[in-house]
Amino acid sequence: LTTIFIRMSEDPFSFARIPCSKEEADTHCWGFGEAKGKMQRFDFKLPALGENEMKIKITHAGLCHSDVFIADGEWGSNVTWPCVPGHEIVGVVDQVGEKVKTFKPGENVCFGVFRDCCGSCACCRSGNDQLCSETTFKPTYDPYLGGYSTSFQARADFFYHLPNGLDPARSAPILCAGATTFAPLQRYCIPSGRCGVIGVGGLGHMAIQYAAAMGMHVVALSTSADKMKEAMDMGAKEFIVTKDPEQMKNLQKNKLDLCINTALFYDLTDYLAAVKNGGTFIQVAAPAAGENLKFNFFDLVVNQKQLVGSLVGSRLEVQQTLDFSADHKIMPITENFSWADFPKAYAKLHDGKPKFRCVVDTHTFAEQIANSQEVIFHENF
Repeated sequence: LTTIFIRMSEDPFSFARIPCSKEEADTHCWGFGEAKGKMQRFDFKLPALGENEMKIKITHAGLCHSDVFIADGEWGSNVTWPCVPGHEIVGVVDQVGEKVKTFKPGENVCFGVFRDCCGSCACCRSGNDQLCSETTFKPTYDPYLGGYSTSFQARADFFYHLPNGLDPARSAPILCAGATTFAPLQRYCIPSGRCGVIGVGGLGHMAIQYAAAMGMHVVALSTSADKMKEAMDMGAKEFIVTKDPEQMKNLQKNKLDLCINTALFYDLTDYLAAVKNGGTFIQVAAPAAGENLKFNFFDLVVNQKQLVGSLVGSRLEVQQTLDFSADHKIMPITENFSWADFPKAYAKLHDGKPKFRCVVDTHTFAEQIANSQEVIFHENF
């Protein structure tokens, strides 16, 4: 497989892709040259480190289904190619800018979905920096390089210390799947209340653990009956097979105070009906751009229910997610892959078959090089 060598422009607003030699490259990546294209290798030279920036050596990279939406062009066509995805990042500090005082080389750190905010808009001032509307390029990747890389650099104040007690090999998904479910559950938590979790997958298995640890009575909902034992082991007290009309009918009699939807489907009618009057339905699964949700408007209005969306979490909420996970020993269930098998991990993600999150042990790239072992790059999924 041909490796493409590219040097990132030092102008942060040009994002020009300038050819460079193999010798100049200082970070190695997996990415895509076009929408729905084959995964391929790219090598880049990163720009000079800014005084408020930090550069890390990535040890573990989580794969999120939003990476598929972006790489396939399903969230819009304005992707900058080549695109190197990845926003669930764990690594070790390599270099810090001269004004960075909160991190030092050798520390275990992590990085999530966003890399920038203006700090002065209404959202930023209210503590919702993830909703900043004034920053041109807020997400971790596109046009920047994401976490499917051996090195990564960004503003130091968007990194987090990895708490003691969290296994670096399994922690990366906490930065997205964890925060995406923890943050809204914390906002709307009703201790001892009945909390429904729709979907026992990458997001859902985290939501079940968090809701249970917050003291809620968790009701797991899934189309698959064979996920019952896993859901109960994670902390669910009840399990509903949503394909069974009788079970759904009974749920609508014994309603939920709160329900979080982590599964991707578009008709919420029966699930909103299972929420108590005055209760809250949280939508965190993000559809393809242009798709609309269906629900009973009358039920929403007359029964004064809340239908709310939630986008990951603020930096404070991400830190709270990490701390809560460490304190309650909550970890994602992951399948780990070597760097050479990155395409296999992505293929499993793309086909919707991970159990429950895919993580690439990026450090294996350096180990293979150090041991003078051949690194095999796969041409096909």
